[in-house]
Amino acid sequence: MIRSIDGKTPQIHPSVFVSEAAYVVGDVIIGEGSSIWPGAVIRADYGRIIIGKNCSIQDNCVLHTDDYLELGDNVLMTHGAVIHGGKVGSNVMIGVNAVCLEDCDVGDYVLIGAGAIVTGTAIPSESLVIGVPGRIRELPAVHRQRLENPTARYQENGRKFIAAGLGLQIPASDGGETG
Repeated sequence: MIRSIDGKTPQIHPSVFVSEAAYVVGDVIIGEGSSIWPGAVIRADYGRIIIGKNCSIQDNCVLHTDDYLELGDNVLMTHGAVIHGGKVGSNVMIGVNAVCLEDCDVGDYVLIGAGAIVTGTAIPSESLVIGVPGRIRELPAVHRQRLENPTARYQENGRKFIAAGLGLQIPASDGGETG
């Protein structure tokens, strides 16, 4: 479901797959080739949320902010992950049920492990973050390679779902509500 609030309507590139079971509301911008899967909630009622190109927001993820949230390109947010404000760089994977709290500043080529909790701190590029609270380590080469194109499979899957007539129809210039 895509909804407007306070005169702000999500701006979604027409190539984006949005599941009919997702909820997107407010001052949201979603870039080309991204995919929003069932149960995802992207709620920009307090501040703007920007999702870059080729991102995958998987089942039951939550994005919300008190002021601003930005994801770079090629961000893979896996099942049940939560981001509440801050900035996430490009080529980042956020593991199952991981949480990034307000004021996080995550660099590029970062892997945040499943269940990790990242508080308002800077995560340098090329890092691995695991644990509660999240501990920063150097990113092993095997994980760096995985982050070169972490969302390729999901880009293809999104196109498959669109071709099958699944998901919401995103008009070329998304000016109204879709439900």
